[in-house]
Amino acid sequence: MEIVSTATTTCVDYLDALDAALVGPRRTKRDLVQEARDHLDDATAAYVRAGYDEPDAAARAVADFGSVGEVAPAFQTTLAVASSRRTALLLFAVLSVQPFLWDGPWSKAEESPSGLVYGILDVGVEILGTVALAAALLLVLATGIGSRWIRNGRVLARITGVVTIASAVTIKLAGIAMTLASSTFTPLHWVMLLGFVLVPLSVTGALARKTLATA
Repeated sequence: MEIVSTATTTCVDYLDALDAALVGPRRTKRDLVQEARDHLDDATAAYVRAGYDEPDAAARAVADFGSVGEVAPAFQTTLAVASSRRTALLLFAVLSVQPFLWDGPWSKAEESPSGLVYGILDVGVEILGTVALAAALLLVLATGIGSRWIRNGRVLARITGVVTIASAVTIKLAGIAMTLASSTFTPLHWVMLLGFVLVPLSVTGALARKTLATA
C-alpha cells in the first residue's frame, strides 16, 4: 500500500503542478490534464510490467513525459486557441443582432431627424458595425479552420482579445451616444440598449480579457 501511495503521490503532484500552470477554459483544461493523467498511468503500468517497482515506474513515467515547464507551453497554446474560438463566436453572435436592432426599433423610434449629431453617429455606427462584424467573422474563421494553418495560437488569442475588447467598447459608446443624441427615444429603448448592447458586449469583453490571459 505504501508503494502505491508513493507512486500516486508522484503523479498527483506533477498533475497538480501542471494544472496550476495552465490558464484557460475549464473544460478544455480538464481534458488536457486528464490526457496527461492517462498517459502517465499507461506509462507507469508499462514500467511496472517491465519489472520496476511502482514508485520508480511512476518517476520514470513523469520524467519521460517531460517537466511541467516543457509540457505546459504546448498545452497552454491549445487553451489559447480554444479560448479565442469561444470569444470570437460570442462576438460574432452579439454583433449579428445589432443590424436588426438598429434598423428596427432604433430607426422606428426616430420619426423625425434629430440633427447633425445624430446623423453623423448613425453613419458612424453603420460603418463601425460593418467593420466589427467582418472582423468577428474573420476571427471565427481564423480560430476554426484557420487554426490548422496558424501555428502561433497565442498570437491569435491576443489578436482576438484586442479586437473583441475594442469592438465591445466602441459599439457600447456609440450606442449610448446615439441614444443620448435622439430626443425621441423612450425608456423602453434604454432597456433594449442595456439588454441587447451593453450587457452582451460587457460579457463579451470580459471573456476577451480571459482570452488575453491565456496568451
